[in-house]
Amino acid sequence: MIYGIGVDLVYIPRVINLLERWGERFKQRIFTEREIKYSLSKKLFYYELGARIAAKEAFAKAVGLGWRQGLKWRDVEVVNLNTGQPVLNLYGRAQEICNKAEIKNCFVSLTHDRDYAVAVVVLEK
Repeated sequence: MIYGIGVDLVYIPRVINLLERWGERFKQRIFTEREIKYSLSKKLFYYELGARIAAKEAFAKAVGLGWRQGLKWRDVEVVNLNTGQPVLNLYGRAQEICNKAEIKNCFVSLTHDRDYAVAVVVLEK
């Protein structure tokens, strides 16, 4: 049974601006070390980071909570399997929420093109 669906769109030039303005401080606040390492290994790393921001926002929408309700950016980690498929790893408050709601599966899809990155998250009970 579907528990929630979330979609988010990120404007890549905004991500570039945030990286230029805040640099390492921005990356450390939003992303886990694995997300940073994976994204920076790609030629157009800002697309990877933008897609991960979109996925984190989409998760928050799917679970029905906002960032002001105890959810932290780094509680939601987007990593890729060897096949390239993105998956969500949940920690802290994100994991607590999903355990309490008896969410069994989290599905995520990412895409990016030109100035935008998009993510869709589906949570299943």
